[in-house]
Amino acid sequence: MVQSNKQKSILSKIRKPLMASGTMQTYRMNEKIRYWLKIIATHFLAGGGSLTVVFFFIFGQIDSVSEFAWSWLVNGSLWVALGVGNGMLVDWLDTHVSWLDAPVKRFIYSVILMFVYTILAAVIVFLILACLRFGVNPVQAFRWIDTGFLISVISVTVVVSFFLHGRGFLLSWRQAAVEAEQHKRMALASQYESLKNQVNPHFLFNSLNVLSTLVYKDQDTAAKFIKQLSKVYRYVLDTRDQEVVPLSTELKALEAYIFLVKIRFGENLHFDLQVRPETDMVVAPLTLQMLVENAVKHNIVSKNTPLHIGIQQTEEYLTVWNNLQLKSNQQDSVGVGLPNIKARYQMLTDKPLEINETEDRFEVMVPIIKMEIN
Repeated sequence: MVQSNKQKSILSKIRKPLMASGTMQTYRMNEKIRYWLKIIATHFLAGGGSLTVVFFFIFGQIDSVSEFAWSWLVNGSLWVALGVGNGMLVDWLDTHVSWLDAPVKRFIYSVILMFVYTILAAVIVFLILACLRFGVNPVQAFRWIDTGFLISVISVTVVVSFFLHGRGFLLSWRQAAVEAEQHKRMALASQYESLKNQVNPHFLFNSLNVLSTLVYKDQDTAAKFIKQLSKVYRYVLDTRDQEVVPLSTELKALEAYIFLVKIRFGENLHFDLQVRPETDMVVAPLTLQMLVENAVKHNIVSKNTPLHIGIQQTEEYLTVWNNLQLKSNQQDSVGVGLPNIKARYQMLTDKPLEINETEDRFEVMVPIIKMEIN
């Protein structure tokens, strides 16, 4: 069958990515094989050679070059099986049982697995080498294994494993210390950014503009506006050093903030609050206010396109949503609002903060945290 030029072109476009993908997979496989061959060769040459030289100077039982080579083969094989094997065992345990989360459990698992693996690996290596050199069957070779052999193998393995497990513990401890410092810095940065995002020139400038208009038109409303504005900034200052606040307290501060933006936008801005705070429900301070401010900041609010903002409570989340009608010219933003909220909740709870966006709706699902605050 004769293929047209168009068909050949299509087949060429299909084959090239497949060939490139296959080449990349083969390259990665070859890299992995070379890596492990390098590890095994290093342990065989360095570890096996070191043990052979030490045993030669201590016991002096090697009488020929062939005997020296065979001793090197035995010691190198054992070093690879026990050294590399226990190293892989430690790496596997690091990913499944943490020293910091369950130190006793990790110690017990390490001891049991180390001894079981060491004995099995040493016996298997001994049987293979004995069968190769003396031509006996595995049963006969197994009878040659004595207590001294097992004790010497386990003794060497204990020293190596002590180093490997000690190294793993120190690395875990160091990583935990680094993460703790990062969390501390993140918390301080979050407090600073939260304060900065609330006491920002745009919000203050807009509030003062509204206030200057109200002073001449409606002095009673202007007085209420000043009172609510002071509540917002008082709440910002009072919570700057707190990790969590009662949800009821957060809602009271949010009411003051809603009053301010409602004065500014009037009936062009609609709120739907369906929250039933309980005494043990807490949130990171300024969470709801920042989310509402983000919605107002990034969306069009007008008579023809009113903005609807809602806060709904479910069993596990507070969902802050708004209809999506983004401004064409977005205000300058360093993008720290949502990331900071998300980072703070990662330190407070295992439940993730979820962000969902469709063509006409944007919502942020904030985990509900239950904690008694005195």
